[in-house]
Amino acid sequence: MKKITSLLALCLSFWASAQNDCANPQVITAGLTTVPSISGTNITTSCSTQATLANWYSYTAPQNLSVTISSDLTQNICGDTRVSVYNGICGELICVANDDDSGSITCSSGNSYLSTVTFNANAGATYIIAWDNRWSPAGFDFTLTEAPITVAPISFTQQTFAGNSTICCVSDMNGDYLDDIVTVGSSAVSVFAQKADGTGFTTNNYPLTVNYTPGWSIAAGDFDHNGYNDLALGNGSRVSVVKAAAEGAGYTITEYPQSIFTQRTNFVDIDNDGNLDLWACHDVAQSHAYRNDGNGNLLFDISLMNTLAVGGNYQSQWADLNNDGKIDMYLSKCRGSAPSGDPQRINLYYKNNGDGTFTEDGAAAGINDGAQSWASAIEDYDNDGDMDIMLSNISDTNKFYRNNGDGTFTDIFASSGIAAQVGSWEIQAGDFNNDGWIDFFWQNAKEMYLNNGDMTFTGYDMNFNEGAVGDLNHDGFLDIQFGNIVYMNVPNENNWITINLEGIQSNYNGIGARVEIYGSWGKQIRDIKSGHGFSHQSTMNAHFGIGTANSIDKIVVKWPSGVEDTIENPSINTATKVTEGSTLAVNQFTQAGFETYPVPAQQVLNIKALNSSEIKSAKVFDLNGRLLMQSPMSNNSINVEKLSTGAYLLLVQDAQGKEHLQKFIKA
Repeated sequence: MKKITSLLALCLSFWASAQNDCANPQVITAGLTTVPSISGTNITTSCSTQATLANWYSYTAPQNLSVTISSDLTQNICGDTRVSVYNGICGELICVANDDDSGSITCSSGNSYLSTVTFNANAGATYIIAWDNRWSPAGFDFTLTEAPITVAPISFTQQTFAGNSTICCVSDMNGDYLDDIVTVGSSAVSVFAQKADGTGFTTNNYPLTVNYTPGWSIAAGDFDHNGYNDLALGNGSRVSVVKAAAEGAGYTITEYPQSIFTQRTNFVDIDNDGNLDLWACHDVAQSHAYRNDGNGNLLFDISLMNTLAVGGNYQSQWADLNNDGKIDMYLSKCRGSAPSGDPQRINLYYKNNGDGTFTEDGAAAGINDGAQSWASAIEDYDNDGDMDIMLSNISDTNKFYRNNGDGTFTDIFASSGIAAQVGSWEIQAGDFNNDGWIDFFWQNAKEMYLNNGDMTFTGYDMNFNEGAVGDLNHDGFLDIQFGNIVYMNVPNENNWITINLEGIQSNYNGIGARVEIYGSWGKQIRDIKSGHGFSHQSTMNAHFGIGTANSIDKIVVKWPSGVEDTIENPSINTATKVTEGSTLAVNQFTQAGFETYPVPAQQVLNIKALNSSEIKSAKVFDLNGRLLMQSPMSNNSINVEKLSTGAYLLLVQDAQGKEHLQKFIKA
């Protein structure tokens, strides 16, 4: 008996020590496992931060399976767990999946802090599972269940690169319009420049002392108009700006003195003067703006845009939500310590009045969600020509606001086919399978939702759940970067186009511009923005999939300045650069379809169609291509009294949709 007892004690001792060590995890299979108190050594990774202890387990998949690991069990009620799943070796763990609070079994507080995570496991592959003590070291049970894999019509391969960042920035940093990866550390800015042949990255390290690294967000934009993108860093203490030198030769930094718990940052031309300003969401007080003085400086100026003077400001997204040609702002708010109904938790919608002022209209529009929102992804999900809002919430069901086209929105989440994920703080969107419809993926859910084209979505498990989006191998398909991994999108047969912008009168990036493409499918739109999701910066190139269509009728770019550029019959499966104002007077217009009088005009300009066709509408541009006025026709004339003396371009459209262009003189 003594020998048996000693042997049992030895076995229990080995079992306990094994689960406490990443290198010697306890081997498990499908079923129930009991976790004693967490007492092993944790390894800090992008999945597991601010934890000191962990218990370790390993699982080897007998075949390709969808595997779910869950502590969401009745015997664990009121427990608080966190799980991470890895592959690789202990010194180089690669995060496959992780979860904190996705459980549904609630405690007396009404919240669940239990964990559930699902990932695709490859036959014969071994996965390391770590439960850490980020919130509690108490023991609990968990289950591992296996199910057949639902094969996704989209896949990604993993490629490591020499950097590592979880606040991710994918942006062109050397002026070649190819998406690069940028990381900002305490001692350097590192640019991983995409090679032109798409085979990898060239590493460029620029020494720089950064006292306030991007703990919450990063945004990119060329605010000094030198052709190279600058960076805004959101930190819990203040906002900092990393400025690119001419020719991309290096970087300098300005760390602003204002104490701002900075969440989302954006470069955006708030006052539409052609210069990018900086917007910084403040978690604990009123958000702040920094005005661009036009001389390469950003100056603290809260009067630039006055918003509600309370905190809880988590993410700002700038897009034209009411299709009036002016960029608006949707503000997601959380402030977890605030009670339900507190202004710090009510999302806000600031409509641009076009005169430098904004009007808050969230309640009237129906998008004043109050359930602790962290981020939104604003895109035209139904291709009807206006922007919809996919909204992620940390403590309630997510929302999907469809734009009704009349200034209001309707939440259609219940009919969308999207799982009611709770606890999501990050969301990114794009057409990942190039079928012509915008898709998205949540943080926390580890699912990419592909758009079915009818305002429903189908979710597929992926190996990533957040990151920055861009075409990182120049193949026309959107990839994702997170940590030290680039998830490369495996191309299919669908066609695509990428549109690169260069502003002249508008800001250099064309932030705030609307890009439209027309073809057999109808119309697709994109708004160019800085700062995507809650934390990350994704590409500022406008990417469109067009499915099996083999041509595009035209591209229309509507710049913040009012200039409109049109390119007829562009090439597909390539990138097209549009410089502001470069296409206004090309020969796509009929030159002699009408005549104008008197010459010169003083108050009224009369228009007569030479072919007796009815004239439906007219637009007036200055000679630099800036749109000055537009109106439907009244008695074949327009009032030009308010125009200054000089020469102008008149663009009219007849009843057949044909456009005619001609100069006229205003006296």
